[in-house]
Amino acid sequence: MPSEIEYSRGEKISLIALGVIGGVVLNTAFIYYAVFHWDLMVQAMTNPVSAAFMVESFMLMGFFAYLLRKWGVSRLGWGWFVVLSILGTMAFALPITLLWPKKKQGQTPMEPGTK
Repeated sequence: MPSEIEYSRGEKISLIALGVIGGVVLNTAFIYYAVFHWDLMVQAMTNPVSAAFMVESFMLMGFFAYLLRKWGVSRLGWGWFVVLSILGTMAFALPITLLWPKKKQGQTPMEPGTK
C-alpha cells in the first residue's frame, strides 16, 4: 500500500458524510438510549445476538487499527483510531483517521499521549 493516498473531491465528501452520520446520528442515538432507556441497553448487552455483533465490532476495530498502522495511510496512529472508535463509532473514526493530514517523510505517527 502506498503511504500517500489522494482522495478525489467525491471521496472526501463521502468520507465526511460517513463521519458525520457515524459521529452525530449513530452516536447520538446510542447516547440517548444509554441515558434515557438504560433498560433497553441492558437487554441489548445480555442478548446473545447483540453480544455477537459487539464482539465482531471490537475484533474489526482491532483489525482496522492494525491495517491503518501497517499501511501508514494517516498521521494519526492506530491508538487514536481505537480511542475515536470507542468514544464514537467506527463509522466516525475511520473517516477522521483517513482524512487527517498525511504524515511527512520521516515523521512518526501520532499516538495517544504523545506530543
